Amino acid sequence: MKLRFWWYAFVFVTGGAVMALEMAAGRFAAPFFGTSQIVWANIIGLIMIALSLGYWLGGRLADRHPSWTLLLFAVAAAGLLACAIPWTGPWVFRQLNAGITGTPVHIIVFSFLGILIMFAPPVFLLAMVSPFVLRLTGGSANDLGKTAGALYAWSTVGSIAGTFLTAFVMIPHAGTRMTIALTAGALLVSAAVGLTALRPRRWWWVWLLLLVPISTTAIGPRAVKPVPGLMVERETVYQYVQVVAWPDGSTALVYNEGGGVQSLRRPGDALLPRDYYSYMTLLPYFVREPSPDPLRVLVIGAAGGTILHLIDRYDRHAFPGLQLEGVEIDPAVAELAPRYFGLDTSRIPIHVADGRSFVAASGQRWDTIVVDAYSQQIYIPFHLTTREFFSALADHLNPEGVVAFNANATRPDSILLASLLRTVRDVFPNLMVIRVPNSYNYLVIAGRGSWPANILARLAAQESPAAAIAQSAARHRVEPTPAQTVRGMVLTDDRAPVEYLTDSMIWDIARRGWMVP
Repeated sequence: MKLRFWWYAFVFVTGGAVMALEMAAGRFAAPFFGTSQIVWANIIGLIMIALSLGYWLGGRLADRHPSWTLLLFAVAAAGLLACAIPWTGPWVFRQLNAGITGTPVHIIVFSFLGILIMFAPPVFLLAMVSPFVLRLTGGSANDLGKTAGALYAWSTVGSIAGTFLTAFVMIPHAGTRMTIALTAGALLVSAAVGLTALRPRRWWWVWLLLLVPISTTAIGPRAVKPVPGLMVERETVYQYVQVVAWPDGSTALVYNEGGGVQSLRRPGDALLPRDYYSYMTLLPYFVREPSPDPLRVLVIGAAGGTILHLIDRYDRHAFPGLQLEGVEIDPAVAELAPRYFGLDTSRIPIHVADGRSFVAASGQRWDTIVVDAYSQQIYIPFHLTTREFFSALADHLNPEGVVAFNANATRPDSILLASLLRTVRDVFPNLMVIRVPNSYNYLVIAGRGSWPANILARLAAQESPAAAIAQSAARHRVEPTPAQTVRGMVLTDDRAPVEYLTDSMIWDIARRGWMVP
């Protein structure tokens, strides 16, 4: 009975280690290749390939060399290979990385190679465990099915535990490096227990291998992706996050591979025409003339609270009744807002929730809703681009309210922008598009009410810090032609290929060269 318990415990640990490494691979790749569907397809596909080959070779080796010693040393080797990932992985991924400028083919090929080099070998060795243990248990033909079912069940239970423990506990609280080191340690302990149980005097030294994961946790690399000016580095449930101090004194919040900025605080909270955040300070004027009456603003995808902070600072004098709030899906990101980006969360709350779910569950109405959510630098979450989503926003807007969202596009007739505009026009009759100069950002403002045709000229004539922003908006206003809008598709919950449309733009700029329009 004790031996049977050992079999089950052994396959439980190795099954959990496979999924722990797979989940860690997603986080390990994120700072270099992001977390797009392309990257996860490579991770899942390569893990399945490694498992398939490991099952096949493990079965053949088990028949030819049915040895517990061989199996246990294979598991120990898997643990040592896993220990190497935090040390050598960043260098390997850095050599393969092209950041946000990489084309889809680049991301597919080089993320594939990175995962193949660093994560496939230990998973390949761990896949040998189940066929080896089944062969070594030596059960009779009468109960072979029962034994196989029990072993695979315990291995699967271990995989389930490894998945949830890694995703919800280890990575958010200990980080990817520690997660990999602890996984490696568990494998080495399992191998050491088995080997010393077989021959205590001969294999006692195997326990010394635990010094490798211990040294990894004690003196291993501290930053997953060191960059100049790094202030904070966090691995959250959703993404890899950095707060970076730039040489010009600005503080930036970047996700994953770091090609885009999710929040930005300029020295003195300056408004600059090249920052799309600055244009958000114009939005209250699209709703009404300056007034002390309450004006409610919701920002979906609040991140570090840059938009909320700038509206609070530059519009409260004209709209003393401003009531600001944000929604951010990542609690770890929301915590950064008051410390690094100036947002007073005692007055301006950030709710931790998915933006669409928050709006749907709310019985409230707002005068302005800003959508600035990105799952990583360039991909808008598809469920925040659909006709159903914008219809839900319309149901929670006051009659003269406006919706504004930030979209990345390479040019005004981009297929992604055209699709977004066509979708929005299905819900809101009034539309204004502003191209932010020296960037790929387009600010889209939409509503069912009307605003003065000369609103930008009027705002530009005022004596205020936002006047220069209004002047820039007036100069860079884009009038989409009907042909451009028809070129796009209406995005729905059933069909919204946002990643594909975004990747098509990357192909376009890869052909033309990566130059700001």
